[in-house]
Amino acid sequence: MEQIKAWMSKNEFLLRRLHSLSGVIPVGFFLIEHLFTNSMAAFGPEKFNEHVKWLHDLPYLPILEFGFIFMPLAFHGIYGIYIARTGRSNVAAYPYGDNWRYTLQRVTGYIAFIFIIAHLAHFRFAWVFGGTEYLHNPNPFELTRQGFVGMNGIPPIAISLTYLIATAATVYHFCNGLATFCITWGITVGDAARRRVSAGFAVLGIVMFAWGALSIRAFMTFEEKGTSVAVQAELNPLEDAAP
Repeated sequence: MEQIKAWMSKNEFLLRRLHSLSGVIPVGFFLIEHLFTNSMAAFGPEKFNEHVKWLHDLPYLPILEFGFIFMPLAFHGIYGIYIARTGRSNVAAYPYGDNWRYTLQRVTGYIAFIFIIAHLAHFRFAWVFGGTEYLHNPNPFELTRQGFVGMNGIPPIAISLTYLIATAATVYHFCNGLATFCITWGITVGDAARRRVSAGFAVLGIVMFAWGALSIRAFMTFEEKGTSVAVQAELNPLEDAAP
């Protein structure tokens, strides 16, 4: 353990730069794409399924997921927790805007980390816990909808509120992190440039949260008008599908 701490201390500058970079490329790009794709649910099941199918049909998808999403995400989350636990918040003594952003960045990081793990277990890796395989499912819209309205007796409103809060925290963490990224990497120099960039990322955050809220509303309010026997068999493999 002491050797690990010594190695991390010796390579702190590199690790922090990699942590900063991984939060934007590729994790941040994936977050934007994920929320945008989910927002297609507002236009109906067909539109959503079309976008999801295109993603699921990408060549070498498992390699892309683990190499460019899950591994960078794990590094960013775990090292981010290490940074948060070793940092100090002085917002109580100095309640300035930058100190509040510093504290909120770490609080939302914890929320995002827990939420992403739960979200992956809820949908992408549900099959590990006895659920249905999401990848290449014939009707991902219906499978996602069932995840919101039929989760082990939990009221759907509780699920939707949890997702809204967690989405807001994740989007804030990303967009505020983008502003910090631009400062860290020397992209924004001076107070005026910093204010302009922060305003731009605030707008991006509003758009991304709106995408997430639209998708949650679509899944919560959609009235199922019947699902084919083949799809029902896929969604409920342990039950006999009635014609």
